[in-house]
Amino acid sequence: MPIKMRVLYNSGKKGMAEFASAIQAKYELPVNAISGKFPPEYPCDKERIVVLAVSAKSEMPDDLRRFCGELNKTRAYNVALLVDGKQADADKIADIIKAAGTNLVGVKVITIPGFLFFGGNLTEELKAELIKWVEDMVAACK
Repeated sequence: MPIKMRVLYNSGKKGMAEFASAIQAKYELPVNAISGKFPPEYPCDKERIVVLAVSAKSEMPDDLRRFCGELNKTRAYNVALLVDGKQADADKIADIIKAAGTNLVGVKVITIPGFLFFGGNLTEELKAELIKWVEDMVAACK
């Protein structure tokens, strides 16, 4: 049975778009379930899980902060957070998501090499690891 799911990413690195596309293919998600903009074109509405993938910097963009602050249970029952950056940045985002009232099912911190559009692709090993992580997060939501 399909799961009501969204994959949202906020990154200029190609790897995050590759990640979102891999999850879209794995779960056969419709085109409007994937977005690289904040706020997304289609709002979250009672999603079983939102996979939020961001390249974090020490200063969080205001649109991302506002979006995370609105992720309550009417928008998403569960959120899985993937952060390309430092643990401290992931903790800041996670705290905002928890304060909004949704269930944070997991946080994963990674480093995608490269800078914006120069490099930043996922290795096959990292892609497989991330797909497995999402599978575990989805299983935790059922």
